[in-house]
Amino acid sequence: MGSQSNGAKSKGAAIRESVQRREHRVPRHITHKEIAAMPRLRFTRGCESGIFISRERDESRFYSQGLCFHDADMDDLTWEGVSWDEAFYCMKGQLKIIVTDPEGNEAEFIVDQGDHFWGPAGYKYTMKATGVESINFWTTAPVLFTGWSDTGDAQGPAYHQMLLDDRLGLKKSSR
Repeated sequence: MGSQSNGAKSKGAAIRESVQRREHRVPRHITHKEIAAMPRLRFTRGCESGIFISRERDESRFYSQGLCFHDADMDDLTWEGVSWDEAFYCMKGQLKIIVTDPEGNEAEFIVDQGDHFWGPAGYKYTMKATGVESINFWTTAPVLFTGWSDTGDAQGPAYHQMLLDDRLGLKKSSR
C-alpha cells in the first residue's frame, strides 16, 4: 500500500510539473484601492464596470468578476444572455432588472442592497434606473476564450487591450 501511495504522489507531481507555468495565474489579494483604480467599461450612459478578474488580466479560466456602478438616472442597459451565466450582488442602492424569456414573457426583479440575483444564459435582460446610485458585484461564467474583446460591446476590443496592459502592474504572490 505504501508504494501505491508514493506512486500516486509522484504521478501527481509529474502532472503538476507538466502544466505550463502562467505568470499571472497566482494567488493574490486585491485591495479596494486596486479595484477602484481599474479601467472602466462603459455599457451605457450612467452605467460602467471595473473588471478586476478576467482572462486578459489574470488568465482566469472559468469566470470574470467586477463592480458595476449605476447612476440614479442611468439609461436602460439591455443585453442578451447568450455566452455566459451571470450573478449580481447588490452592494449599495437597488437594482431593477427586467427579464424576458424566449417566448416574450417578462418578469421584473427588484434587487435590494444585500440581495443576490442569478441570471442564467438564455434570457434577455434589461437593467433600469432606480432613482438611487447603486453598485453591484458581479460574476460571469464561463469566460470567453477571447476575453472581453468579442462580447458585442463597441468598446470591448479597446477594454480588452486595457486589461492586458494592466497586467504590467500586477504583483506576484509573496509565497
